[in-house]
Amino acid sequence: MKVIGFTGNYGSGGDAPESYLMADSSVLYTGRPFFVADFAEAFVATPSIIVRTGRLGKCIAPKFAHRYWDALTAGFNVRAVHGNDARLGALDRAFDGAAVVGDWVDVSSIADPLHAVVEVKADDEVIARRCLADMVMPLDEMLAAVSTRCSIKMGDLLFTGDCAAGVTLAPGMRLTASIGPQQVLDVKVRL
Repeated sequence: MKVIGFTGNYGSGGDAPESYLMADSSVLYTGRPFFVADFAEAFVATPSIIVRTGRLGKCIAPKFAHRYWDALTAGFNVRAVHGNDARLGALDRAFDGAAVVGDWVDVSSIADPLHAVVEVKADDEVIARRCLADMVMPLDEMLAAVSTRCSIKMGDLLFTGDCAAGVTLAPGMRLTASIGPQQVLDVKVRL
């Protein structure tokens, strides 16, 4: 399983989205706590809509890309912040627990998956309300671009971009998300 993420894909113009990779051990599923570690000054969690691939593919044409994802959820990509120490910069998004992932919702159960509203909260405050249709780089183009560089396999996760500004995590916080009326994420932050 690969975890591929993008930044800046829900902005109002500006730079093109940038990509990053996370380790498979980075995945933290809903219901498990996020532990604030001592290897960084702070941890910033940025909400994202996440899609899961359901087929094997290479060099996928954008017009067929919708066939390659089968579920979506909400989550957070967590980045470690170190001040001036950037020696392990690539690992700042790839540490254990950095990919907070909600419960999957099968796209066949959603009338219009691209317009399904995903609402993300930190301590009951709404920090993002987005849908896949809001993306600067459409999902089909994103999947096609990724598939030209590496094969898409069943179960790969694609963090589609930063839905809103990140929040600095602190012990006691609670991160939640829903797709329509269905809650898909509930993670507590602990020390």
